[in-house]
Amino acid sequence: MIERLQRALEHIDELPTPIQEELAEQIEQYLEPFDLPKGSLAGSMPDLPDDTEEILLRWRREVPPTPPLDEQLRWLEEE
Repeated sequence: MIERLQRALEHIDELPTPIQEELAEQIEQYLEPFDLPKGSLAGSMPDLPDDTEEILLRWRREVPPTPPLDEQLRWLEEE
């Protein structure tokens, strides 16, 4: 968390209750785009189409895994 915000939140209980409530609502509104299921592949980009996660999972199954790095670089040892 950025320092400025952290310092401000440490003193939020010093504000009158109505202002605390208003700030809580504002913070919740800013967080709404991030209310996605944990583990979601598309979680960091909420404006993607609904089927994006399904497409990414399909691609993951269709593309063969990359060989381990030591196998890829074996030719370096052979020289």
